[in-house]
Amino acid sequence: MEQQFTTEEIAQAVGFPAVTYLGTGAFGEAWRVQAEGRDAAYKIIYRDDSGSERLKREIQSYRRVASTNVVRLDDAFRLSVGGRQCATLVFEYIDGGDLADAISRGRPTHDQLFDLASGLLNGLSALHVADLLHRDLKPANIALRGGDYSHPVILDLGLAKLLDVESITRYPQAIGTPTYMAPEQLLGKRAMRASDLWAVGAILYEAATGFHPFLAPGETVTWEEFFDRLKKKPSIPDGLPSEISDLIDRCLSDVIHKRGTVDKAIARLKGK
Repeated sequence: MEQQFTTEEIAQAVGFPAVTYLGTGAFGEAWRVQAEGRDAAYKIIYRDDSGSERLKREIQSYRRVASTNVVRLDDAFRLSVGGRQCATLVFEYIDGGDLADAISRGRPTHDQLFDLASGLLNGLSALHVADLLHRDLKPANIALRGGDYSHPVILDLGLAKLLDVESITRYPQAIGTPTYMAPEQLLGKRAMRASDLWAVGAILYEAATGFHPFLAPGETVTWEEFFDRLKKKPSIPDGLPSEISDLIDRCLSDVIHKRGTVDKAIARLKGK
């Protein structure tokens, strides 16, 4: 997505000169704002159809989430940016980059892989306890505190459901970038807690191997081919800890109930 706002517009809107562009998504733009001992990430929602009432309900739910593996929401308000009134969410800023960057640099140790899996599951558990689904877990939506695989932090907190899901269910002719959404989501069906678990399986597979479980780097396949692949679990490399292999295998089942629950996944990872 193209950048929506200039550095000057953001600096004027927030009233501080130290602002850094972080990225633009389908409905919002992220900026780092540093001022008077505060280091925050501003999520500025520029989509006019984001739904203010729905956004308010989301914010109320997020305030109930308390986990070091879920980004902390500090504030929410409307901000005038470049002449546009935009709903704005203020999160803690997490220094260290995201999981996508880390995967591109190298593989985690087995201990780090355990910690990564535990952190993702603990973060999801906190969201699910608050009756929230994420719906869009992927490496780029997971920050690493201090750049360490062992300290994952889930970002975006399910705000993907504010989007118009038409972009997912239109079935374009080809798919060229890795996707981490569960088969039921890609089919336009309602997301479930088990849908978030599918994403955990895909993410852990990629962290452990460096490759997406169903797509080769740069590969383009038709949707029909892609859905066929989702019905067959990927081959899990030898040498991974059995608990991690079992978690990935369960999470990547196209039969929803076979993925189990987050709490059961946490217990199995602990060997209980």
